[in-house]
Amino acid sequence: MSGSGRLASVGLVEWVRPADHNRTERYAGPMPTQIVVSLVPTAATAVPPPHTGPAVYAAFLKAVRAVDPELSTVLHDRPRYKPFTLSPIVDERGRAPSEPGQPARIVVGLLVDAYAAPVLAALHSAAGHQIAQTRYRTVDVAVHALSYAELATGADPDATTWAFDLLTPVGFATGRGDGARRQRPWPDAERVFGNLSRRWDAFAGEVALPASAATAVADHLEVVDAQLRMATHLVEPGQHNPEHRFRRGTVGSVTYQLAEATGVPGDARRAVDALATFATYAGFGDRTAMGMGHVRRRLSPPPQR
Repeated sequence: MSGSGRLASVGLVEWVRPADHNRTERYAGPMPTQIVVSLVPTAATAVPPPHTGPAVYAAFLKAVRAVDPELSTVLHDRPRYKPFTLSPIVDERGRAPSEPGQPARIVVGLLVDAYAAPVLAALHSAAGHQIAQTRYRTVDVAVHALSYAELATGADPDATTWAFDLLTPVGFATGRGDGARRQRPWPDAERVFGNLSRRWDAFAGEVALPASAATAVADHLEVVDAQLRMATHLVEPGQHNPEHRFRRGTVGSVTYQLAEATGVPGDARRAVDALATFATYAGFGDRTAMGMGHVRRRLSPPPQR
């Protein structure tokens, strides 16, 4: 595989496996990492099912368990904000493969750099993965990482607009104390960037965002363009109640913009821009470890329709 060369090229040789995996709500990991595992089905006629999120989740934990059983348990049991995200099986455009024998990939986001070395070791060690009824052979493992400090300091203080492709359904749910549990599939600005901000706070350690960022999100950030449709995503295949096996979300594209941007200080714009880049690793919304909320940032907004 070519992943080992790429590992050296992005300077990730300083990762150290922690001796103790017991964690509090706040992590000290300074470097989010994205790992792209390129795959080909072993059968030329294989076409994966449309919903592979839970199967990818199971295959990922199985690969980690083969190298580090304790870490696999930690990743599985982590409540609330999990320190990793997973895409379903997707093609290079981020869509579910539809052609027999089509090459595919899994995109892994790690929000704690201390887990990157053992996870990479697991993904390199696995010759392939069983995803639902399809067996895949691993052909490449590519890595990209950027520290939280680099995300924060390298962000654009003049940015006012951020556009994304929502490749898998993005959705949120109400809390247990908010009456009946309801699904909220609309990716409104405050909910999306508030979620990103809370996960940044949980995993970025001492690299804190300025308080002005929360004000910018709450008082200035708005949706200015969206081309969205509703979609369902399998999250609990073993659920007895079919109604609870799927979550609803939106896929398509969405563009956010600062209203009255001249009233937003540069440090707040830089922080929002950092969160927009962080979304590449963290995804949007709920159930990102099960393949939901897999997004891609656009360098320019999609064309108007």
